[in-house]
Parts: sequence; structure tokens; C-alpha cells
Amino acid sequence: KQWYQRRVRGSRKMKTVLLLLATLVATNCVDVKSLLDTTYTDGAGNNVTLPDLSGKYIGLYFSASWCGGCRKFTPQLVDLYNRIHEDKKWEIIWVTHDKNEPDADKYFKEMPWLRLPWGEVADRGASMFKLTKQRFIPSVTMIDSDFNVINPEASLDIEYEPDDFPWSRRC
Repeated sequence: KQWYQRRVRGSRKMKTVLLLLATLVATNCVDVKSLLDTTYTDGAGNNVTLPDLSGKYIGLYFSASWCGGCRKFTPQLVDLYNRIHEDKKWEIIWVTHDKNEPDADKYFKEMPWLRLPWGEVADRGASMFKLTKQRFIPSVTMIDSDFNVINPEASLDIEYEPDDFPWSRRC
């Protein structure tokens, strides 16, 4: 009887481990390119599509106007972006966590890059945040030109090692 109980408990543990592994594999098999395939806008209101970003590194920047840490980090990111984005073929897509569109619009005026349209923030933006395993803002996820996540949390790397572009840390 004891042997049987140990076997059943071991079997349950194995099922739990297998379920966890299946979940992790499914999470890592998300098609990043499809998730990014939408129309973005720049500060002038021009539309930018995924083919326009071909061959570039992409930084997904998650932040909000109400976030003190974001208010501190955004100017640093703007300075770095303005210095290196053309030479390094780097584009940033801002994914807001603001609670309303007017606040997001006002905050975006401080940024020289692209943004995910407000109408896609709840669904696509939430999926981007979940895909990149973010838990806080501000955060930057780096994606290479082949649409692989190369650093799910590059904010500290950007802040403390700005010359180490593209801040690769394969996940």
C-alpha cells in the first residue's frame, strides 16, 4: 500500500512538472513578428508598419505619464535614442500604461519614437507586456531584426551600460 501511495504522489508531481514545462514552452513559442504586425504612429501622426521596421532592432518601451520612475527614465532614453537610433538601426515602440488617452497623448509629445495606437493598448499592448514577462514599468524589451527577444528587461542595461547596444541577454 505504501508503495502505491508513493507512486501516485510521484505521478502527480511528474504531471505537475510536465504541465509547467508545457506552459513554459507554449509561452516561448509566441510569434513575436505577428504580435508586432500592426500600424504604429510617429509624433507627426505618420503611419509606420512592420515592413518599415525591417532590419532594425526594436525596443518595446512600457511606461505611463503617472509613473515617477518613467518620468525619470524617459528623458534618458530620449537622449540615448537621439544619439544612436540611426547608426544602430534601432526603433522604439511605446506601449502606454496610461489610464486615459489624453494623458497618453500629452506624454507621447515628449517622445521621438513610435507608439502603439490607443485602440490597441488594451489587447495587443497587454499581450506584448505579457509576452515579454514584464511586471513593472518603466521597462524596455529588446527585439532583434529577426524578431527574437534578446533582452526581456533592458532598462537597467540601457541606464547603466548605454554603450553596450543592443544589450543582448538571450532569454
